[in-house]
Amino acid sequence: MMPPVVMQDMLLMNIKALVTLGNLILLLCLLFIYARSYEQIKSKFALGLIAFIVLLIMHAITSNPLFHYTCGYRRMYALGWIGILPDVFEFVALSVLLYISLKS
Repeated sequence: MMPPVVMQDMLLMNIKALVTLGNLILLLCLLFIYARSYEQIKSKFALGLIAFIVLLIMHAITSNPLFHYTCGYRRMYALGWIGILPDVFEFVALSVLLYISLKS
């Protein structure tokens, strides 16, 4: 039987992986919206948004625990639930941005 600390680490890793996957999906939706916008109006602002979204996509990929696991890191860091909060805040912010982008 696995000790409770390992089980808690696995739970945290799974939650963080799901939240960062959700962030990645939202970012891909935003990338599609901004690429379509750039296609229509050729605005430097839209191009800047695309670059920003691409960098956030790279952040979402590299902050996912599954990426860490494939690189050889097997344990979640000791921050616990606090380590997940920034990703949750990012998810909420991206949801708001996607909502606003879809309405305009």
